[in-house]
Amino acid sequence: MSDSKPAVQCGIEEALSVIGDRWSLLIVRDVLRGVNRFDSLQDSLQISRNILTQRLSNLEETGILVKAPIKPGARRMLYSATPKCLALVPVLVSLIDWSTHWSEKTNVRWSRVIDKKTGEAVKVDLVNKEGEPVSLLDLDLKY
Repeated sequence: MSDSKPAVQCGIEEALSVIGDRWSLLIVRDVLRGVNRFDSLQDSLQISRNILTQRLSNLEETGILVKAPIKPGARRMLYSATPKCLALVPVLVSLIDWSTHWSEKTNVRWSRVIDKKTGEAVKVDLVNKEGEPVSLLDLDLKY
């Protein structure tokens, strides 16, 4: 019997290979909130420079973030979200909902994602391609 991985990689496994370390989604969260300079990210996350450099490089290589000089010819960079990064917003909202619902910690201030028009928190729902709700009981998780 072989211990080799299946030829088809699971979508979760693939996603985690890109954003599954301790810091990547926190960096994405901060960039989406407008924290977009290296020093600001380092201060916000309390992360070492070398780890932040590695994670930013990975996020840039995978097309999640782009960097550009603050102004032409400057050495300091601004990090910005790409469409690939923006597609992670539902993942972040789902993680916030999950952690808020299941955390046993009562003194933790959780993040919230708010609809600017209504002031209400947003949530992610499971829907089919027609936009109709799908029950958890109706899901079939496959490779």
